[in-house]
Amino acid sequence: MGVELGVVKMLAVFLLCLAAAALALRLALRWRYAVVLGRARRIADRLRRPATTLAAVEEQSSAVEELTGFGDVRAATAAAHELLKENDATVRSAAIEVLRETRALDMWSRDLQRGGYPAKLRAIQALGDVGDERALEQLLEALGQDDPDVARAASYAIVARDPDYAADRLAEALSSPDRRLAETAGATLVRMGEEAVEALVGQLTNPSTQARRLAVESLGSIGEPSVKKVLLPLLETDPEPEVRSAVAEVMARVDAEATAQDLQRLANSDPDWFVRARAFSLLAEANTPGAGEFLTEALLQLEPDLTELSEEGDVVECVIDGPRRVRTAIIAGLQLLGMTDEEIAAIERRTAALAADGGTRDPDDVSDALAGLRDRDPARRAEAAQRLGEVGLPAAPALALALRDPDPLVRAEAARALGRTGAPDSLRAIAECLRDPDPSVRLAASTALRAIVTREAAKEFTE
Repeated sequence: MGVELGVVKMLAVFLLCLAAAALALRLALRWRYAVVLGRARRIADRLRRPATTLAAVEEQSSAVEELTGFGDVRAATAAAHELLKENDATVRSAAIEVLRETRALDMWSRDLQRGGYPAKLRAIQALGDVGDERALEQLLEALGQDDPDVARAASYAIVARDPDYAADRLAEALSSPDRRLAETAGATLVRMGEEAVEALVGQLTNPSTQARRLAVESLGSIGEPSVKKVLLPLLETDPEPEVRSAVAEVMARVDAEATAQDLQRLANSDPDWFVRARAFSLLAEANTPGAGEFLTEALLQLEPDLTELSEEGDVVECVIDGPRRVRTAIIAGLQLLGMTDEEIAAIERRTAALAADGGTRDPDDVSDALAGLRDRDPARRAEAAQRLGEVGLPAAPALALALRDPDPLVRAEAARALGRTGAPDSLRAIAECLRDPDPSVRLAASTALRAIVTREAAKEFTE
């Protein structure tokens, strides 16, 4: 028993000595590193001196060489990293050169790509302190990281050094094929606020649909009122439905009442059914002035496009996915505005009856509309063209003449009206408007052609 106790005591003493030795070694290594770091810092301090003479410049070059070839790379990297906090661009450039020569940048880049969570965060902080183009490229790539905390830390590091430069690079990243990276870049630009507006506006002409859409959404989230005049023209000129839909959502969120007429025009005339459906929904969600009446009239006008007469005279429904979705959006909007199912059903019965007998119009209204095409005021001529579009095929010849009106507003409205009449004889006249110098007229002509062709195809389907 005594022997065993003695062995235990000896083992305890041995372990205690081993722990003491390990502690002493650790303290010695720390002391050695502190001494070496002090030497590296003294060399780095020479870089802080103003390079006002040739001798001073040579002294700085010598200091860079000494740090680059310093025996302890970790101490040299730490000393150079401290220099990045200096405001002097020359000092910072010298520090970056040391970090590049000692391969510290490569190490941080490797940690950012393949390291664990703590290593990635340390690498992001270090690369953010460096702030040069290469470091910024690495941080931009980190925006696509699966870990949202890492992506967020990278976004903060990008903005911290130079907001103006960061805004431009983040805006360019909106077109990245990495969707996560692009969306994180957009969120970062939103957080920057007004500082990012100019860079985002510059992306509205980017060939990438994704970049334009994200730029629109980011501008809307920033909420700067002045961007409204920049975004509104995109409703007429941007070729992609998802961009026009994004603009409509921004307009409805920023100032729905002021842009209600633009949203109504989009709902009536956009060539893409998704955009039209979204515009109707936005009008209802924002409860803009006259939204209920507008959606009710739209349902009255849309339903004949969804129905055609069979040989027996019964109304049958055509299988046209786009108009069906638009109709669903209109009905959902009316329900959101408080209209009951019975009231909506009454509108549909009334529309079906008009479709069955070809519709009726007051002759005096038609006469007034024809006279309005000769009015001196372009706005009144455009209004007259819109009213004639509700008359149907008999108004097609007069509307075809209005396609030559000197005012683009009238030409565009005449094209839209012909699209609603569904006059196949007007296809050639409308097609000529595709070469019109005004983009709104070209878009209206494209919409009208699509409406007429779709209607003719629907007739063939039901026959």
